[in-house]
Amino acid sequence: METPSPHVEVDARPAGPADLRRLALTNDGHVTTMQVRAGRVRGLALHLRRLDQANQELYGTGLDPDLLRDRIRHALATTPTPAPTPATPANAATATQGPERRGDATVRVVVFPGANGAVHVLVSVGAPAEPAVTPLRLSSLCAPRPFPHLKHVGTFGQLHSARLARRRGFDDALLVTADGLVCETTVANIGFLTTGDRTGDAAGGAAGGAAGENVAGPATVIWPQAPMLTGVTMTLLDERLPGSRREPVPLAGLGRFQAAFVANGRGLAPVGRIDTTTFPAAPAAVAALAQVYAAVPWDEI
Repeated sequence: METPSPHVEVDARPAGPADLRRLALTNDGHVTTMQVRAGRVRGLALHLRRLDQANQELYGTGLDPDLLRDRIRHALATTPTPAPTPATPANAATATQGPERRGDATVRVVVFPGANGAVHVLVSVGAPAEPAVTPLRLSSLCAPRPFPHLKHVGTFGQLHSARLARRRGFDDALLVTADGLVCETTVANIGFLTTGDRTGDAAGGAAGGAAGENVAGPATVIWPQAPMLTGVTMTLLDERLPGSRREPVPLAGLGRFQAAFVANGRGLAPVGRIDTTTFPAAPAAVAALAQVYAAVPWDEI
């Protein structure tokens, strides 16, 4: 079934051509993307802080968090409910419903400049999304994002990098620096797990270990120390994982890690391969991290 187009508002009004012309022609703005469930978001304060700090850096003025929350709530409440299909009759308990009734959605907030120094807030509301279950295959590419500490709308490089990776038979690109340091994927942070033992399941220490696993001790999460975005999900994990740290991760040295995963607004997904380096299936590692993330509270918008 075709996915419905997102509902888009600018400054709490349905977006029209005039609202979008400047954004489309200048490609200037910053963004955050969140998964909403039952009208709640994990790490809402971090999303609002990201928007405020980026706006101050780019346009010299802060953003009112209450205004941002109001814009998001308004877009969720006014998103049309899709018409029932034969597969989802109106009286069925599983019938497709709009976000204003079930409160589940992918929400994207874009702030972009207008005339006379003012900024506009665009909110799009689309179908909810979940992380990949199958381990991802990543192809390294020397194409770091410009101004990588900002989540901005200049995404051609990311889109084309992902396209090149898919042409090579991979799922996404792993962005690296010219001297071979790992940064991030096109849409997510990447983390690595180490216990000091390359064989076995890296999460055994954290999760108690499973039969047959060869584990040296509790797993430590390593984030790359390189030009990259400090993601909301990455930050939420960091706050709950004692011992996690940043350090340079050379592409040539990936073999020392027991497992790898990606983290973004959708959640966590395992990585099975980066170029020719493969990571053993580590269900306990992924499960342990997933349990940590699942314990993060949901904030009312």
